[in-house]
Amino acid sequence: MIPEYLMSAATQEQGGIRHVYDLRAGTGTSPAPCSATVAVDAQGVTIGGGRASVALLRATPGSGCGMQTRAAEKFYFVLEGLIEADIGGRILAVPALHALHVPAGTPHALRAATDCTFIVTESRAAGVPPAETWRTGSPVMTTPRSHVPAAGELRHVYPIDQLDAVPSGASSAKVVPKNFVSGKSSSFGAALSGASLHVGVIHKARGSGAKLHTHPNEQFNVVLAGRMLGEIDGAPMDVVPLGLVHMPPGVRHCTMASAEGDITVFVVKDTSHGLSGPPVDGIEDGPRYLPGFGPQGAGNQ
Repeated sequence: MIPEYLMSAATQEQGGIRHVYDLRAGTGTSPAPCSATVAVDAQGVTIGGGRASVALLRATPGSGCGMQTRAAEKFYFVLEGLIEADIGGRILAVPALHALHVPAGTPHALRAATDCTFIVTESRAAGVPPAETWRTGSPVMTTPRSHVPAAGELRHVYPIDQLDAVPSGASSAKVVPKNFVSGKSSSFGAALSGASLHVGVIHKARGSGAKLHTHPNEQFNVVLAGRMLGEIDGAPMDVVPLGLVHMPPGVRHCTMASAEGDITVFVVKDTSHGLSGPPVDGIEDGPRYLPGFGPQGAGNQ
């Protein structure tokens, strides 16, 4: 059986399909009824959906992945520490709160310069991706072993939560600067769009959120800060930092920041659809609010 600490209390009580997982867990297995697969090893926890996987991993100084080329697209988002990346003919620093984009078929090597905690998401368009394996004794990166692509140097590292404008120069991913995501939600933030995956860092103000909605692409929300409330497939959810919500294509859901404070969420979606889906009632009439929040007399429900 899956350990209870891999589920939210709300999901346990509902008794239906589980959509909420705890990425802090250190042991466990992956039985049904779950919306996604759960794989746990000494390095971290990986949640696998139909179109993408999302993992929370930890690495010690000097550990890393040697030069490799994967058929699937990947994004790394560093929560703590510093990762070094050999990609595109350069050795790049990926510090905390920065994202590294590795397009499919791009040779790259990674090394932890310090103790690191990071999220890695990978497309499953090319089938189930192999596990992300970091080994100790990775050599210090001094000279790039990767090569500059024929099209020239590309930006691969992004301070995703500081992207107020599209950066200059050629980029590996499309940059969507900070803005409100849709007319039905209080979600505000920046995003990166690759060939197969969107990723973003999204904020919701205290007591505010989105209307019930759906979209044809798969979504994962990893709570980075605050307490996220909401509903998915008719079940309530209450998610704390490093909790993950898996939203399969077409499932109805809504999320809100609790009355305790703002929330910050790392979002992953596949690119079969855009960054936002339509509300169930078809009307984009602004965010939804907990009682006592929001504009006086408007959407306060």
